[in-house]
Amino acid sequence: MTNSDEMMTSYLFGELSEAEQSQLEARYFTDAQTFEQLTQLETELIDSYARGRLSPRMRERFESAYLINPDRRARLRFGEALAAKLDEIAASRVAERTGVGGSSWWQRFSSSLRGGRRVLAFSLALALLLVSSVSVWLFIQRRHLRQDLARAREAQAAQAEREREARQQLDSEQARTQELTVELEHARTEPKLQPTQTSPESPAPSVAAPSVASLVLIAGGIRGVDTGASPTLLIHKGTQQVRLQLKLRENEYQSYQLVLQAVGGKEVFNRQHFKPQTDRSGASFIFSLPASNVGVGDYILTLRGFTASGELEDVSQTLFRVEKK
Repeated sequence: MTNSDEMMTSYLFGELSEAEQSQLEARYFTDAQTFEQLTQLETELIDSYARGRLSPRMRERFESAYLINPDRRARLRFGEALAAKLDEIAASRVAERTGVGGSSWWQRFSSSLRGGRRVLAFSLALALLLVSSVSVWLFIQRRHLRQDLARAREAQAAQAEREREARQQLDSEQARTQELTVELEHARTEPKLQPTQTSPESPAPSVAAPSVASLVLIAGGIRGVDTGASPTLLIHKGTQQVRLQLKLRENEYQSYQLVLQAVGGKEVFNRQHFKPQTDRSGASFIFSLPASNVGVGDYILTLRGFTASGELEDVSQTLFRVEKK
C-alpha cells in the first residue's frame, strides 16, 4: 500500500487531523484522479473485508471506524451480495473459474465484460460506482455539518455568556441605585442640629453645655467582641445629639450593616448597606442620633459586612458605656 493509499485509508477510518481531512477533501472535489482512487480504494476495502482478506489489525480498524456509519454498513451488504453474484457467474464458466479463481470480485467483474453477460455486469458496476460516490460524498457532508453545528453551539454559548454578564452588571447597578436611595432617605430623615438662639438681653451662662456628645471607637478584631476596657460616652445635660465614629482596621466589604443596641436591651440604631468614609487615616463610619434615644448603661456596636452573594458576615463588636451628668 502506497503512502497515498494509506492516507486515504486513514481518511475513510476517520483517523486524519482536521487539516489533513480538509486538504484531502479539496483534492477530492477538484481532481478526478483522486476521486477515482478514493472510490476504488473504498471498494477494495469492502471486498477484502467481505472475503476475509484483511489483516486482524486492518479488520479491527474497519469494524470500529468504518462500519459505525449506517450508510457504509448498507454498502457493505450490497458489496457482499455483488461478490456472491459474481461468484455465481464465475462458477457457471469453468474456464473463467480456473483463470480468475484467486482474483477479487472487481477483477472477476472486469473479466465478465468479455463474456456474454456484459449488460448485467455493466449495470452492477454502474450501481457500485454510484453507491461508492454517494457514500463518500455523504461522509464528507456529514463531517461539514458536524463542524457547522459545533460552531453554532460555540456562538450560542458565547451569546449566553454575554447575556449573563449583562444581567450581572444590571443587577449590580440596581443594587447600587438602591443603596444610594437608602442613604439619601436616611440623610433626609436624620434630625438637623438647630443653633441655639441667645437673646441679647439674656445673660450668658457661665458654662455652656455642649449640643453634641462625641465618641470615637476602634473596631475590635475581625471576629469577636473587643474585651479591652470599655470607653465611656459622657452626655451632659442639654446635649441634643450623640455623634459616634467607628474606625475600621480593615475595609474588606463593599457595604456594611451597623447596629447599636443596649446590652440586654433594645436596638437604638440600624443602618443597612452603610458605606464607610475614607481618607488618609483610613476608613470609618460616622453617624448621629438623638441624645434622648440613649440612656445610661452599656452598649454594643455590631458591624457586619455584605458578601457578594448578599449574605451578612460578622466583622466586629465594640462595647462602650454611656453616662449622663
